[in-house]
Amino acid sequence: MDQPLNPLMCPTCGDPLRFEILDDERFLVAWSCVNCGLIRTTEPV
Repeated sequence: MDQPLNPLMCPTCGDPLRFEILDDERFLVAWSCVNCGLIRTTEPV
């Protein structure tokens, strides 16, 4: 059985993700992986 994706783990390498709030008024957050360099941003619609 497949495990659900953990939002706090990098989907590429499995290392923990770090997050930084870019804009608290728009709830824009950047998630980044220190190991492989993946960066994702999340913003509610």
